[in-house]
Amino acid sequence: MMGPVDPALRDALAKQFPDVFAAEGDLDPNGVVVPAELHVALAKTLKESFGFTLYVSVIATNFPTSDGETYEVATVLRNPTTAQPFWWRVRLGADPQLATLYPLFAGADWQEREQFDLLGVNFVDHPDMRRLMLSEDWEGFPLRKSYAIDTPHTPWR
Repeated sequence: MMGPVDPALRDALAKQFPDVFAAEGDLDPNGVVVPAELHVALAKTLKESFGFTLYVSVIATNFPTSDGETYEVATVLRNPTTAQPFWWRVRLGADPQLATLYPLFAGADWQEREQFDLLGVNFVDHPDMRRLMLSEDWEGFPLRKSYAIDTPHTPWR
């Protein structure tokens, strides 16, 4: 959970991203939901204007719905001076694609590849978007809810 955000940071973000951030009140402790097209702009603003230079994590989650597959990608940054974390979520449809943060944060490299490998989220313009843990000939994405749990995987089962 994010915890309280500095009101000055919230107000500054509300000026730059008025459709996302309210100028008053606390931010959602589970992370603000940001449109995919603002993902990189928010990360760049947090890094360059507010000192969030540490890329902590990216976590993708698959949510099957009656309309098909949906995904949510949460990104966490930290300001190393204040130790304050900041995280946001992006909701994606059945073909999960999101712009990479690798040009801003080298630490995004393997983390984005892991989410691609296990859930199939494609980080667009990533310089090396290929499987990280599974072999290149692996079919499917094992952390998707639609992946059959009893799929045979030689030599393990």
